[in-house]
Amino acid sequence: MKNDPVQSALAGLEDIPLHTPEGGKQIVKALASKSNLVAAKAARIAGDAQWTELTGELVTAFARFLPRASELDKGCVALIAIARALYNMDYDGVALYLAGMRHIQMEPVWGGSSDTAVELRAVCAMGLASTTYLNKLRELVTLLVDREWQARAGAVRAIAAVGSDAATLLLRFKALSGDKEPEVLADCFTGLLTTEGAEALPLVESFADGRNQEVREAAILALGASRRDDAVEWLKERFEGVAHLETRQCILLSLAASRTEAAIEFLLGVIRNGSAQTSAMAVSALEINRADRRIQDEVEKALRARGG
Repeated sequence: MKNDPVQSALAGLEDIPLHTPEGGKQIVKALASKSNLVAAKAARIAGDAQWTELTGELVTAFARFLPRASELDKGCVALIAIARALYNMDYDGVALYLAGMRHIQMEPVWGGSSDTAVELRAVCAMGLASTTYLNKLRELVTLLVDREWQARAGAVRAIAAVGSDAATLLLRFKALSGDKEPEVLADCFTGLLTTEGAEALPLVESFADGRNQEVREAAILALGASRRDDAVEWLKERFEGVAHLETRQCILLSLAASRTEAAIEFLLGVIRNGSAQTSAMAVSALEINRADRRIQDEVEKALRARGG
């Protein structure tokens, strides 16, 4: 049986010597391959190894795939891998990131078509955010209204990475104007808490106390993920004052995810002293920290105390 040349090429990339002339030659050859899968793997290796000497070859490969991506790069796998590698290397090529942000690649799927370049646009948005380009926010705003929510979320994360006053105002505007996909708003909340800190708390808390359950839960989880003491205190107080079961579960999960001492101590107290239902909910929430032996030992102690 004849060997598959693509599989052979992929296997040949497994053990190349990193940061050596011979290894570099193999990566350059793979980047020039007709197979997008081989080029993608080579790009991932170069990016993970921070092989900055190969930046020029990565840029060349990107330029080769992009104009005929629908035929040369099914699934956009090579372009995504190359863009991510360049971003990991702190590449400052504005033109490449802008081209990637504007790329749409519709491919047939069962029952219609799908845009396979969504992740590329999101990766290139982060790349653009890391450059010295003065008009980066103007370009990122366009992606905020992309028809694909993953691209809008990528734009939100990129704007948060810019971190300027103007960027923060854009995040506030996006949060207040809303999005049909709660994950986009979740990234807004996370970005605001990261860039504004305490100043963002009233806004995020207003969503965490709102009527839309999906948005409410997104805000609650963002508060816990911030690991801020003031956010943890708000979550603890809110738990005591809310009766809605799903919201209470979400608050406990958010506290567990924060992994702060105050949050863990609160959860252990719920296990020891809460109703049977809330105690079980707190135990379940702390399962996300099951790899932490110390926390699990404390959970077992709390359960024994409850039983006693």
